[in-house]
Amino acid sequence: MNNNDNSDDNSSHQYASHPRLSFKRFLFYFITLGALVVIYLKFSELQLISSLFTKANYLWLTGIIGLAVFSNYAQAYNYQKVLEVKGLKIKVGELFPMAFIVQFINQALPSAGLSGQVFFVQYLKKYGLTVAEGLSRALLEVMTLYMSFGTFFIISSALMFSKDIVGEHPEIRFFIYTFVFLAIIAVSLFFTFQSKKRGRLAGWILDWLHRYFEKKKRDKSNKSEEVTDHSKHVAVIFEQFKTTFNVNELKKHGGPFWLAYFWHNMVFFAQVVMLYFISYAIGNPINFSLAFIVFTLVKFLSMVAFVPGALGVFEGGMTLILISFGVPAQPAFAMTLLLRAFTFWFPMPVGWILYKLYFHNLELNNPYADLASGSSKKASK
Repeated sequence: MNNNDNSDDNSSHQYASHPRLSFKRFLFYFITLGALVVIYLKFSELQLISSLFTKANYLWLTGIIGLAVFSNYAQAYNYQKVLEVKGLKIKVGELFPMAFIVQFINQALPSAGLSGQVFFVQYLKKYGLTVAEGLSRALLEVMTLYMSFGTFFIISSALMFSKDIVGEHPEIRFFIYTFVFLAIIAVSLFFTFQSKKRGRLAGWILDWLHRYFEKKKRDKSNKSEEVTDHSKHVAVIFEQFKTTFNVNELKKHGGPFWLAYFWHNMVFFAQVVMLYFISYAIGNPINFSLAFIVFTLVKFLSMVAFVPGALGVFEGGMTLILISFGVPAQPAFAMTLLLRAFTFWFPMPVGWILYKLYFHNLELNNPYADLASGSSKKASK
């Protein structure tokens, strides 16, 4: 008995001294590596930002920092209200770190915002939300995002027509035409999801996916294994779209839904004011309506660009747009870099620290979950 006890102690010591590398820990290091690669690629930009800070007015910079914090709080309020639509109530203080973590993951692993959403879906499991419910939450958040941006673009267009900016810069018409085209597609899809029956196109896609995966599986197994219908996963996603964007469902939760939309507007508005303050911080002030228009056009470029994280698109687009509106090249570039600093670079280290703490807390709560589950299985045998 004593020998067995000693052997158990030795084995537990061995596990304690040589813990296995869990998938979550590997993912943390992988995302950290991605962030370091992004920093390495844009290191010269960071050097320019640091030099700009030494020359900028610190009183204005203090206000900009406050706006950056408010922007993330507004994002956390958006998360809260979207979750209330799904019947889950979480304090804003618990969701505030998520605003930084999701942004950090999206920057480290550029994937059109999907990487951060995948993390958030996994995080919400601790509150009892299933993957499907987490997916519908992400869809609602994206919906409020595009609705808010649509509002900003319409206001910007009205400003540009009232000030005859479109006449002076006819190239802006391409922005407007592209926005109208994409808006028509989005509205058409929204009304398509109101149909109770599955559309012909959706049915054809699901049938095609089933045939494709069926043939692929049979080719691999030489028809010796049962075929898994992977198209069912696509069907689940399609049903989540229909349920999430259903007008009657949205009416039931109209209060939190419209508040989620409001808070996404506040995220954008805070960033517009940040650009306005930055122009004063560097000693080349612009009027507020110009800051509003420039931010909206640059945001539109970033959203439609197929470049991860809009790296290069944001910097080049904003600088050129500011120059086209009469801002000298050097101040235009400085405004671009500083806005990029507060909306992209500065949240990155904060997000990394919070991300590390999140995983650290998980490991403290159950550091040897895999070993414990393995030992319980052995005991049951």
